[in-house]
Amino acid sequence: MKFAKPAAVAALAVSLIAPLAACSSSDSGSGGVVHLTFRQFDPESEVTGLKTALDAWNAAHPNIQVELQTLSPNNAQQFAREANSGSGPDIDQIAYTDVSFLATPKILQPLDDLEKNDPLPGGTDGLLATDLTKIDGKTWAMPWTADTMALVYNQKALTAAGIAKPPATWEELAADAKQISSSSGGKTAGFCFPASGSATSAGWFAINYYLWSHGATLVKKDAAGNWSAGATKEQLTSAIQFFTDLFSSGAVSKANQAVQDYSDPSIVNGLANGSCAMTYEPPSTFTKLEQQATAAGTTVTTAPMPSGLTDGATHLGGRALGINRNTEHAEEAWQVIKYLMSADTFKTYTQYPANKTTLTQLSVPQSQQGYVQQLPHSQSFGRYIGSEMTVSSIEQLANQQFSSVYSGQSSAADAASALLDGLAKGLKG
Repeated sequence: MKFAKPAAVAALAVSLIAPLAACSSSDSGSGGVVHLTFRQFDPESEVTGLKTALDAWNAAHPNIQVELQTLSPNNAQQFAREANSGSGPDIDQIAYTDVSFLATPKILQPLDDLEKNDPLPGGTDGLLATDLTKIDGKTWAMPWTADTMALVYNQKALTAAGIAKPPATWEELAADAKQISSSSGGKTAGFCFPASGSATSAGWFAINYYLWSHGATLVKKDAAGNWSAGATKEQLTSAIQFFTDLFSSGAVSKANQAVQDYSDPSIVNGLANGSCAMTYEPPSTFTKLEQQATAAGTTVTTAPMPSGLTDGATHLGGRALGINRNTEHAEEAWQVIKYLMSADTFKTYTQYPANKTTLTQLSVPQSQQGYVQQLPHSQSFGRYIGSEMTVSSIEQLANQQFSSVYSGQSSAADAASALLDGLAKGLKG
């Protein structure tokens, strides 16, 4: 089975819905046809392949017709309001981190009985992210797509510096990045990553990956359910100093301290034109970057992140599928979910399935094998969910403290202490 490369952006015949508009539950029209609505939140330009897959379903199932609705960006609160008022789509795409918020019989239907009566091919053992979709012994949504960050590199830039293969550890990355920057006379930055101190800076991913691969985590829960910091002051100081040294050694340009996102042109264009050797990107950004690099006469490819083949050293993101408790056709909705989770859907939908078995059935381009190798070892941010401190608050605190050292406003030790103090206060509620 082929994992298709992204199709050209085309007009997408989807139904756009206005905020707070009530969608009726499915009903049987003339001839006994069941009409279901499926809502998703990704931009239309990214779901051309999904529309193709649903067109194939509708052609093969004349008695179960699915209408694709797009409401972007993600708005779990709206779906909750609709479900509580007796409306909303029959099937809803849900971010993994939103499942716990929606996991109530007033919003979603538990899926265990549906799966038991009409099992998934191969069962549920190969599903990823079940720690976020199964709550209090009930399955509230099915893991559907999976994504993570992979190391993206320009092979020409590595080769020019005498480096034969991408780094396998963070320590190797630091050494290789310094060598690339030095050997190129500063024309090629060895590593480019978003390092701003903004609340949502994507430097957050690198911070966590480094900590996780070195036996630490920002917060942890003990057997009694109590939350505390998951790293010592020494571990946090070491992590902060590691990234700070990337700037002082020349491995990373100081200009990256103002960059917030991995899709920033300074990073994407740098990889494509060879002025940046390595970074990290999710699959959705890589596919566009690869096209840009090809047009520029170079190539980019992926590898696992440093220590990315160690279980739990990288994050697992993605989307789940849930069934609205108001639907009148839960069994038909379940049939559609099974199809959406199958390899048939991922022939055209350029996401990765959250199912290890389905993932092995896809023919993925060699340049994207870094994601395929790493995904089975990735672990969700569910490890941070459940304390009095939200994940977004932890993210903001970490980004601020790490950035304060990059910019010279604080020492690594002082920033580590401030980070620990902030976590202690936040975890107390």
